[in-house]
Formats: sequence, C-alpha cells, structure tokens
Amino acid sequence: MANRRFRFGAKATKATSAREWSEIARRAEHLGYDSLQIDDHFGSQLAPLPACMAAAAATDTLKVGTLVAGNDFRNPVVLAKEAATIDLLSDGRFVLGIGAGWLNSDYRAAGIEQADARTRIARLAETVKICRGIWTGEPFSFDGEHYRISELTGYPKPTSSVPLLIGGGGKEILSLAAREADIVGVNPKIVARAVNPRSMATAAADAVDERIGWIKEAADGRMDDIELQLQVFVTMVTDDRQAVAEKLAPALGLPTEVVLSAPYFQIGPLELIADNMHELRDRWGISYIAFQQDATEAVAPVVAQLAGT
Repeated sequence: MANRRFRFGAKATKATSAREWSEIARRAEHLGYDSLQIDDHFGSQLAPLPACMAAAAATDTLKVGTLVAGNDFRNPVVLAKEAATIDLLSDGRFVLGIGAGWLNSDYRAAGIEQADARTRIARLAETVKICRGIWTGEPFSFDGEHYRISELTGYPKPTSSVPLLIGGGGKEILSLAAREADIVGVNPKIVARAVNPRSMATAAADAVDERIGWIKEAADGRMDDIELQLQVFVTMVTDDRQAVAEKLAPALGLPTEVVLSAPYFQIGPLELIADNMHELRDRWGISYIAFQQDATEAVAPVVAQLAGT
C-alpha cells in the first residue's frame, strides 16, 4: 500500500451566529485544512447537515462533511437526498461520513431504540447501498431486511461521486468500511455504548495495529483505493509533555505511558507532533488526520508544513 499525501481535517461543532460559523470555516480554509467536519449528537452543538452547507457557502475550496452522521437518526432516502443536495450546491465538496450510531445518551434523549451493534451495522450496510443507488439518478429499488424502496429516482444527482467515510473501532464495522468506504476512520472501540476508561483503553498503539490488520484482511485487494483517517481527541502543544500526560491520564482512566504513545492524543512540541504524523503514515498508512476545534489554531504550523507532502 503506497503512502498517500497528508491532508488534515478541522473538527468544529459550535457557533453562536452565522458570522461566527462562517469565520470558523474560512479560518480553517485559510490555515490549509482540507476539510471541516462536524459530528452528530443531540447535545449542545449544531445540526451537522445544515452546518455543512453553511460552511461550504462561506468558503471556496474547503471540503465539508459529517464525522460521522448517526445512521439511525435519519431515513436513508432522506440522508441520500440531503447529501446529494449539499454536494450539488457546494460544487462537489461534500463528504458523507456515516456510522452505525453508538452513544447511548443520544438514543435515550431522542427516544430512539438502540438496537444491538450487529443490527445497527447491518442497517448501515443497507444505507450505503441505498445512498449509492439513489445517487445514480436512475430509478432505484431496494428490498433489504431493514429498508425497502420502490422505483425511486433520486434527485438531485450529485455533482460527482460523493466520498463515503465509515469509521469505527470494532472488527465488524471496520470490515464493512474496508469493503465499502472510500475513507476508513480508525477509531477506538466503544465499550458499553459510551466514552469510558474501557473505551479509552482501546486507544493504545498496539490496538491500532490490530485494527489495521482487520481492515487489510477485509479489504480483499482494495487497500490502494482506501484512505485511512484518524481523529485526534486531545491535542496539547507543550514542552513538558510528561507533566501534561500525568495530569490527563486519570481523567482518561489510562496509564501515563499509554497517553504518551497513543495516536489519538498528541502531546508535546510542534516538532514532535509533526514527527508523530509521519509515524502514523509510516506505521499504519494513516494520512488523513482530523484535529478538534480547540486545536485548529495550535497545530496550524504542522498542517502548513505537512499538508500535501
């Protein structure tokens, strides 16, 4: 598998006005980020699909996308139509990141039944087929276990082939991603449907080794067609990484040495973070890295140095 060029995503979730959100998007574009991405929860954040369209309207080249949309929160026909609309109106800059849904508090708050993981992943697999069928612009029917569609002609037709990002941390979801996605997000495994010490324990580097193995096994010869992506959950630019990691470790429920070595936590001077990006690519083939909203400015020098190389 040949190394791809680096590209970087800026995560964002909140803004108090249209002007602020537009400025967030324009700033990410100015700093050299390839994309602006928003996740999909029912807490204190913007709704992802309208936010993506607003960010696209405020920029010229920035890609926009969900990281990731919860499959159970929308009918797949509605999702496919909204994705195609954003893609058309952004001149082909939309990336649909989609997942099986995981956070139990989202389901509970919205009154949506949270099925077992296997059922949720099966629904997601059907949604992928439905989206791609609808995006052809031709009459499309589908008769699956979870969704049924009869002679639906999708409109609008996307400007181009909408890239699909599927992320996860378990073998079944990553195997689906390896078979179907253009971009595979390599995440920790969510345990007990929540962020907790057991989930964070799967952020260790050796656990990433295992996930990459699952992806390669399931990809069946298409690894060169897959872009591997990882989002960094905590970024701290500091000259005293040991002290920061020791302070952070109890909150994550992890040993300090895991915090210092796990790719999902980038702690240290900018030079070290840049070196870590090369290690992500050299060790695992991960070339697409997303940073959270609070780190967009701090790691901008790394983005400027590495993007496109």
